[in-house]
Amino acid sequence: MPLRLAALGPRQFALAWVGGLAFAALLTWWLRAGNSASVAFVFVCSVDNVPPPEFPDVFFTVALEPLPVYLLLSAAAAYLLLWLRVRHAGRGRLFPAWRLASFMSGIALVILTVFGPLAAYDRVFLFVHMIQHFILITIAPPLILLGGPMTLLLVAAGPQRRERWIYPITHARWFELFTNPIVGLFLFAAVPILWYITPLFESSFTNDWLHFGGYAVFLFAGIHYWWPVVGGNPTHWNLPHPVRLFYLFALVPIHAFLGSLFYEPSRVLYQQLAAQPRLWGPRPLLDQQIGGAIMFLAGEALGLIATIAAAAAWARADEREAKRHDARLARERARATGG
Repeated sequence: MPLRLAALGPRQFALAWVGGLAFAALLTWWLRAGNSASVAFVFVCSVDNVPPPEFPDVFFTVALEPLPVYLLLSAAAAYLLLWLRVRHAGRGRLFPAWRLASFMSGIALVILTVFGPLAAYDRVFLFVHMIQHFILITIAPPLILLGGPMTLLLVAAGPQRRERWIYPITHARWFELFTNPIVGLFLFAAVPILWYITPLFESSFTNDWLHFGGYAVFLFAGIHYWWPVVGGNPTHWNLPHPVRLFYLFALVPIHAFLGSLFYEPSRVLYQQLAAQPRLWGPRPLLDQQIGGAIMFLAGEALGLIATIAAAAAWARADEREAKRHDARLARERARATGG
């Protein structure tokens, strides 16, 4: 079976993808028409037909959007096909099974975060949206990048396709400037701040395109931020260890600011959330404070963990360099003695 998947040509893959897209569109229309379904103990509906939150139903309600889910599954399928093709071509040493598991875990985490249980109530509870924001911008991107998707694409494409289609983009001056870590740091800070302090967040309650587009932007900002510090993908920017340490430590003040933005006010910031019917769960102000605490505590913890990991990597690199230096001196002394 893996060999058959690896041998699947672009035309067959395109036909299968179009067929799946048509099915996802049909399922979207069916759900948007007000229909729902129960699969085992899970209630499946659209975002427009989510019932008021009740315990324990909130943990078994899924607001499914077939088209975005299908696009994410398509990315996972494309990665799997390229991974099998590269392994079949004898380049499996570059892409061990753990890279496949990491990429798939990242995609699965995105799907569960945006469409899984409890996510159906991200327009009711602010703390749910905070958890989604934190996962999409800080947890899922490193998992996806550890899979080395860009390197996999370069290897699977072959020399001719790389020279003709990929290198003209990745070697372009505009691409080098856009992938600058300063841009990634700016996006990591600016995207959530602008999302919450402008009318965008409240507008997303009634605009599905803006709602899911916001999730996509959060994920993109996270991938851009983590790209220079997660190995396995080509980059124009190799950050020195001191710069990398400062770069990762920026997680701490950014999340601290976002946490204080919601925890400190003594009034509800978003009246549309306060107006939502709640048969279960925290009241609007407590919900807002829980969201701020989650962002502050989780952000601080992750920032410190990432900084400690970067410091440990720096120490290991210095140790390796010292060993190389000692070995070089030993060789020079041996040559001098022999002479």
